Amino acid sequence: MRRYSPLLFLILLLSAQAFAWDLPLDKATLSKEAVREIIDSPGAPETSRFKRDVAFIDFTSHGQQFTQVVVTLTPDVPRLHHGKKLVVVGGEPGSEWAGDFLATPDGGEGPGIWLAKRGVTFVALTRVGRWNFFAKDGSGSWADIPLDQRMPIFNRAQTAPWTPADFDSKVTLQKEATSGDSSVYRMPKTGTVLYRQMLATTPITYLKGYQLALEKAIPANQRERAFVLFWGMSTGGAFLYPLAKQYKPDGYLGWGTSSTGLAYVYRKAKQGDFSTPYTQTALRLRERGFDDFGYYTKELDDATRQKWWQAALREPRFKSGEDAPMQFNVASLTEVALRLWLSDFLPAEERKVGLAQFIRNMIEPSFPPAELKDLAVLDLNGTKDEAIGPKIVDAHREAMESYVRQYRVGRVENFQHYLYRQESIKVVGNLWLRFIESGYFDR
Repeated sequence: MRRYSPLLFLILLLSAQAFAWDLPLDKATLSKEAVREIIDSPGAPETSRFKRDVAFIDFTSHGQQFTQVVVTLTPDVPRLHHGKKLVVVGGEPGSEWAGDFLATPDGGEGPGIWLAKRGVTFVALTRVGRWNFFAKDGSGSWADIPLDQRMPIFNRAQTAPWTPADFDSKVTLQKEATSGDSSVYRMPKTGTVLYRQMLATTPITYLKGYQLALEKAIPANQRERAFVLFWGMSTGGAFLYPLAKQYKPDGYLGWGTSSTGLAYVYRKAKQGDFSTPYTQTALRLRERGFDDFGYYTKELDDATRQKWWQAALREPRFKSGEDAPMQFNVASLTEVALRLWLSDFLPAEERKVGLAQFIRNMIEPSFPPAELKDLAVLDLNGTKDEAIGPKIVDAHREAMESYVRQYRVGRVENFQHYLYRQESIKVVGNLWLRFIESGYFDR
């Protein structure tokens, strides 16, 4: 008879109590009663302390210098799945810099820390341009830069933040923010260093930075001993799906996750909108101000919303080059490729493929890569998700299901897009751990 140590027995007992509820069936909704059961239960217990590491990786793309930042939370006691260290790689939400994986606007611990305390190594990717290298405390926070002066800071060699001399601003009055649009835009002035760097921040650049970050966080000699799951929160999904070509995971977790550009343009077409591919968004920065924040926090009272907003100002609060590949803006991607091709700084090495292949390479990240074929996708979200609601998730599945090994959808009743609250993190975290332990991702 197998014997357990008292500590391990206690952990197993608590885990059994945490998993007394049933996982939702495919396309089913976890009821509010089951949600309350998870919240009121002990849940998956904390099993480890962890170390936090912030790494900076300098690289060149399209003739411009970039610094990729990656934040890794490494537990002292790793959680294992079939003898392999369990690793979750988080692709950032729309305007964040990995910070929302670490802390919520109300001052609580983020989902990355929740997982790390339960033995899961968490790798928080950041998009180039989202880390403020001038933050006095080294946290990457943008709190010290006025919101209306924020533009991406692409490398740690930059000597000062950008000023209004580097960009133009445009405000569209009486325009309400949505999940895909804003009332304030900024464009770099032609000929500036900022212009060249924003032009070079292509989907190819984002993916190159992500690949370097993962190779740093999970070195090649450790990959076979790790069970790696990607989670693209919000717009993060649009890059973690094509990233499988450069760095293949073992599966895809999901919460409020976007999909490929192909899936995006398909669901827009299902809604009768065929205009997305023609949208020109090259070089545009979209400010995600208080109106945008209010769009995702409508259930809060004004005082709480204002308090959370002050905490949210640590984030970049902008979007830039990620919109084009995520939304399959073929016009924009073609424009970027042509502007780069006609520039005086594109390296000769990149021109060797020829203009036709150069344009194809720019558009390719909008499509699902062949590497997805033997992987499982778990696509969970809330029934009240403001940005990627159930109908959108179902449309994404229609476009993507044939490209993966298996695809499963699940909802959580009354949950919204972001994991802002500790209770929502607990529910989603316990769902994930149980899906993993059920063998859903195993090949």
